[in-house]
Amino acid sequence: MKFPYLFLSMLLSGMVCAAANQDMAALEKLADRFMQQEVSQRQASYKLGRLDRRLVLPACSSPKVDWSNTAQTSGNTSLVIVCPDSGWSIRLPVTVSEKQLGVVLTRSVAAGEVLQAGDVKLVEMANPAMARNVINSVDLAVGQSMRSGAPAGSWLRNFMVHAPYAVRAGQPVKVSAGGDGFSVLSEGTANGNAAVGEAVSVRLSSGRVVRGMVQPDGTVSLSY
Repeated sequence: MKFPYLFLSMLLSGMVCAAANQDMAALEKLADRFMQQEVSQRQASYKLGRLDRRLVLPACSSPKVDWSNTAQTSGNTSLVIVCPDSGWSIRLPVTVSEKQLGVVLTRSVAAGEVLQAGDVKLVEMANPAMARNVINSVDLAVGQSMRSGAPAGSWLRNFMVHAPYAVRAGQPVKVSAGGDGFSVLSEGTANGNAAVGEAVSVRLSSGRVVRGMVQPDGTVSLSY
């Protein structure tokens, strides 16, 4: 009888065709491994979309995954999966959420205190809307001086701190002035507080008031 042989031939043909089709789940696993590696060095999480199971593609022995747009690797974006052998490519949606990190105070601090490493820590912000003006690096906080006091657990915002004052009001300071072919060093009294790189006015011993830039060594430099 030819019927059993015909049936067997059709069955084997269907199995060969099925084997020749690309497994969509395998591509999704490949994309997931790609994303795990991509976000391993970032404070981020991701959520992959799904490939359409109705899509029929030739099986690929070595599919490749990359960003569809390397300039957009955050937010709602996509990956591209390509098969160099067969020449097909498909896109897989992915949403990448960057974690918002912020600096909080580990203890209550008073105005004028200079922050030390143990005074602050970096934590994840559950609500990204709170991130405005919050310092996002411990290195940017340590060594800064508090403008006002704040309780433990407070988010440390950039307007709450300033660089430590190198010159304070009423402090005797040296004033240097220089120009083409001359250099003068005198003394005076600072009229205000200022950090390195900031301007401050100084009353000289002669009574004259000048304004200059605070230098790392605490002198006030005038330029002419």
